[in-house]
Amino acid sequence: MTLSTQFITIIAMVISGVYLGASYHTFKRLERLWTSSILWKYVLEILFWIIQAAILYFILFLVNEGILRLYIFLAVLCGYAMFKSLFEQVFGRIVDTLIRIVLRIYRFLYRIIEISVVKPIVFIVSLIVVCISKVFIALYSLLILLLKVLGWPVKVIFSILQPILPKNAKKYLHPFYRFYSKIRRKE
Repeated sequence: MTLSTQFITIIAMVISGVYLGASYHTFKRLERLWTSSILWKYVLEILFWIIQAAILYFILFLVNEGILRLYIFLAVLCGYAMFKSLFEQVFGRIVDTLIRIVLRIYRFLYRIIEISVVKPIVFIVSLIVVCISKVFIALYSLLILLLKVLGWPVKVIFSILQPILPKNAKKYLHPFYRFYSKIRRKE
């Protein structure tokens, strides 16, 4: 490995250390979103480090064909330390600002969708339900009125025939009278 390749490798690994610090800071900042499950937190942490190791090795493979040396780890550590000491506060403010902007955009889009899609659908469905219930109430009232109109002659005829009917016939007609009295009580 030539001296220029080693120099490029060190520079690339220092920059990769800065990238690693920035990505870890962002990961920790976003970790608040999924801390509800400890298992999920650990799975995401392991996946994060596997992905970061793959990215760093891919960069190392592009720069010096993937040859690992001690100074490569030291260069990554120096880059991470450089991020922590020089860039972390500024980067943290930038990340917080971006998160606030994304949350505001999300809330705005959520509100727009709620106002333009969800509320009209809820209104239309509730309007349909109210109309159908009103139609059923009207049909029920019409049916009750019809039963009253049709039941009045039956009641008159029954009241006229009741004294002259035999006891056996009264026994069979008594359930109809109970049915009619239930209808009449529901008015």
